[in-house]
Parts: sequence; C-alpha cells; structure tokens
Amino acid sequence: MPSDNVFHVCVLPGDGIGTEVTAAAVEVLTAVSRRSGQFALDFQYFAAGAEQYLESGVAMPDESWRGAEEADAILLGAMGLPRVRYDDGTEITPQLDLRFRFGLYAGVRPVSARRGGP
Repeated sequence: MPSDNVFHVCVLPGDGIGTEVTAAAVEVLTAVSRRSGQFALDFQYFAAGAEQYLESGVAMPDESWRGAEEADAILLGAMGLPRVRYDDGTEITPQLDLRFRFGLYAGVRPVSARRGGP
C-alpha cells in the first residue's frame, strides 16, 4: 500500500473505561481499514490522564504531546478520575489541554451511513 494511504493515529487511552473503549475502537478501525483495502492505520500509544499524573506528576508528558502533534489523527479515551486533582483543586483534564493547544473548540463528531452497514 502506498505510504500516502497510511494514517498515523496517536492513541491516548486515558483512564478508567477509556482504556477499554479505545481498545474496542482500535479493533473496529483496524477491521474497517482491512476490509476497505484503501488505507492502513498505524496506531501509536501514548500516556495521558489522571493515572499518568499520579505516576509522574505530569498529566500529558512531552512525548505524548509530540505524538499528538505528529499524528494524522488522535484517538482520545475518557480521561480524569474524580479523586485526582491539581493542587488548586481542579480536575486533571488533558483532553481540554489538547483542545486549547490545537484550537479544537468544538466536539464535532460527524457520522454518515455507509452502504452495506447497519
């Protein structure tokens, strides 16, 4: 497959159920890619979220930011845990940091029906 048909996806599984949901999404997207035969997806996983903050003191490490900046798309899982907060009391929300840093101020999720689908 030509390299221009390979899309690099930064996967940020996040916290809690986010890890389960992103794993299922990767399975579905991989199946769609294979079935279409028109493109391939290269998934690269990076750390981000409240658990990451507990482990390192940083909710989204520089390596994760670079992965997001260099990717063609970002697959973002649920992030944050109510018990994990910054010193000022606000919840850990790297998903909002992503929106502001990349100018993504609307949560638009376009959907279209495909022939042969449900």
